[in-house]
Amino acid sequence: MENSIQPCALLLLVGSDWRMTAVSANAAMIGGQRPADLIGQPLADLIGSKAIHSLRNRMSWLAKDESEVHDFGVQWGEVTLDVRASRERDQYLVEAELAVEPRLPDGIGMVRSMSDRLDGDDPLKLADQAMRQLCALTGFDRLGLTDLDGRVIVSAGRSEVDVPAGVDARMTAPYILADADAEPVAMVGEIGSAQLARASFRAADSGTRERLGGVGIAAAMSLPLRIDGKPVAAVHAYHNAPRRCSAERRSVAHLFAERLVARMARQGWKP
Repeated sequence: MENSIQPCALLLLVGSDWRMTAVSANAAMIGGQRPADLIGQPLADLIGSKAIHSLRNRMSWLAKDESEVHDFGVQWGEVTLDVRASRERDQYLVEAELAVEPRLPDGIGMVRSMSDRLDGDDPLKLADQAMRQLCALTGFDRLGLTDLDGRVIVSAGRSEVDVPAGVDARMTAPYILADADAEPVAMVGEIGSAQLARASFRAADSGTRERLGGVGIAAAMSLPLRIDGKPVAAVHAYHNAPRRCSAERRSVAHLFAERLVARMARQGWKP
């Protein structure tokens, strides 16, 4: 379904004047207003003055269009959300997903600890160790590290779950499919396909759902990996039932995986 997102998250497109130009139809979960009535209104009217102050401070960290910022455990109205925001020229794309767990006690410490557990100098052995840790961290049945051509470098997890062929190897933003069978939520207002493509919770197309369903996969997660800003690989995770780990846990996994490929490159791995 075009111009739609998954129901576990809401999406807002905000202009430079901080007025909403597009919202997902489930934005009513925040303040009870009709989504069509929100178009052209200040974002502060929806999320409140305290939340908009925090969000604007976060967005000031955005250095370029490829950057993104996160805020975890944010209260918008009566709802607790994990927020991700990115910028494209004079517009902001804001995604807010329903929080599934409390804040981690020390996310950065977890990355350091996981990195310290990597042992040896063989790139493939390092990758195997890392994928096993990521399975435990995220709770997904199986994870695979792929190169830019979509070929699996290593994988770990339940042996009966395969990493499907034809994965998107050159994505520009993380993607999470929490439940392949969930009913998509339509967008209200004007949003371009290129903007929607940057959303982590855009609805999956029918081809993707059929491909995953054909091998018994109900949930998936993909994290693009870069070294010095250049795409080099990706982590793909799969589960045989609906699943979504917290945004903070995903951020820990993403940072750890990028440290992994940088270390692999130092040990001679050629992306």
